[in-house]
Amino acid sequence: TGDVPFSVNVELATCPWNEEHKLARIALRGREFETEQRPASNLVFLLDVSGSMHSADKLPLVKSALKLLVEKLDENDRIAIVVYANGSGLALDSTSADNSPVILSALGRLSAGGSTNGGEGIELAYDVAVENFIQGGVNRVILCTDGDFNLGMTNQSELTRLIETK
Repeated sequence: TGDVPFSVNVELATCPWNEEHKLARIALRGREFETEQRPASNLVFLLDVSGSMHSADKLPLVKSALKLLVEKLDENDRIAIVVYANGSGLALDSTSADNSPVILSALGRLSAGGSTNGGEGIELAYDVAVENFIQGGVNRVILCTDGDFNLGMTNQSELTRLIETK
């Protein structure tokens, strides 16, 4: 309600089948907008495609989530996909969300392998975001990763400064 963009509610209870354990229920809810009131989006997904992302609960799950997102976006929205492992690259140039076959095809080509050079990916993702900036829109770089960067820029403080600068 009000100016709060989302709410988080947490409940904790004793596990009924093992009293030594606890169950946690975490609920997130974002403010709902009428589709007509939602500003256009310029979304750049920065995806870790290193070898550690191979398991079913990592890159395949990210790809499934992005497929669901594509169904909710429209011709006013744009999606780009930057990937990184040993290096970085543009898997999908900024594309109108109403061109879902192109977006889904790019997602289908993604696979995991290699090390994790996230710093290089961050630079490229922000360059793509700036090139496709939507005045008055939602402009975001969204990082999807399972862990630490182990190639290139790996210092957490340097990475934080880079992101704050961008």
